[in-house]
Amino acid sequence: MSRLLVMLLLLVVSGCDKGLDTTVSGNTSKGRTISETVEPSGYILRYGIFSKVSGGNPIESPETSTGKALSKLVMTFIRETDRIPIKKDALLAYQYRLSNLPDTPTIKLRRVLKHPPFTLPDGTVNTGSDYTITRRVERNEVFAYDVYALNEDYEMVEGEWVFQIYYGDTLLVEQRFVTYWAESTPGEIDK
Repeated sequence: MSRLLVMLLLLVVSGCDKGLDTTVSGNTSKGRTISETVEPSGYILRYGIFSKVSGGNPIESPETSTGKALSKLVMTFIRETDRIPIKKDALLAYQYRLSNLPDTPTIKLRRVLKHPPFTLPDGTVNTGSDYTITRRVERNEVFAYDVYALNEDYEMVEGEWVFQIYYGDTLLVEQRFVTYWAESTPGEIDK
């Protein structure tokens, strides 16, 4: 009997997990059916200091602040904080979850980054980037990371960094970090 209940419970749970419809229907007190759209939403799962495990090779990426991005970066979470000490190869990173998205294999999102001004090698001053990213959708949700690595000397500036992910004109998640110069011994900030 207990096996039957467990199997029944599994069937009910798996039946509920087939994907979300972005329309909710119900009955009003007068017997009319109403229908409302569930808006896409998002939240930050974790943020702070991450450490590179492997990969992270620079590639050309003209839409970014520096014209470069990291490919195939594998990282590990160190500590939750919104204050990031400046050091070579520091990663400002966060993981986010977006929900109530259209039932499509992929989705286009807008990724915005605002950061303190820094001067690129060609003499131009940059304060951020704004471009389209494509993310994989599963069960009407996206789970992803957004990362910025302080690889170059000119990127190592103090101030506020604001990361945003939009769906259309709707801001779904925003994460803020403050970078600062700190006196530390090697490995101290990774504790």
